[in-house]
Amino acid sequence: MSEAKDIRISLKAYAKIVCHVMQYQYTAVNGILLTSDDAEEKDDVLNVVDCVPLFHYNIPLSPMFIVALTQIEEYATNRGMKIGGYYHANEYYTDTEVGAVATRIADKIAENCPNSCMLLVDNTKLSFLSTEVPFKIIPPHKVE
Repeated sequence: MSEAKDIRISLKAYAKIVCHVMQYQYTAVNGILLTSDDAEEKDDVLNVVDCVPLFHYNIPLSPMFIVALTQIEEYATNRGMKIGGYYHANEYYTDTEVGAVATRIADKIAENCPNSCMLLVDNTKLSFLSTEVPFKIIPPHKVE
């Protein structure tokens, strides 16, 4: 699996992630990152062109998540995209740790998409006055 890499996020994907987090700021949220299907990994940059917001409550691994991933994969394939990663925002404002469930989901995606990564939203940097990017890039864990 790949190490931490640079990520280029389209305005559309960035806006969807931030709106999803801000709309459900009282709970954890997550979603899937989509990349262009024809993008080459020549410059070691993951080019996120869109995302699909998923859940905004307790996020267990469940049949709903598996069905959602299947539908997202079909949606992406029909539009020349592929699953490129996972984003997650924690429930608590100052919590910047990756939980076990989020790690497991990101690792499961990485099994099928080896160049994927996870974006952890840093809630403390979501502000009109903030000039910092509110994401931490988390590379997938090596599963052996």
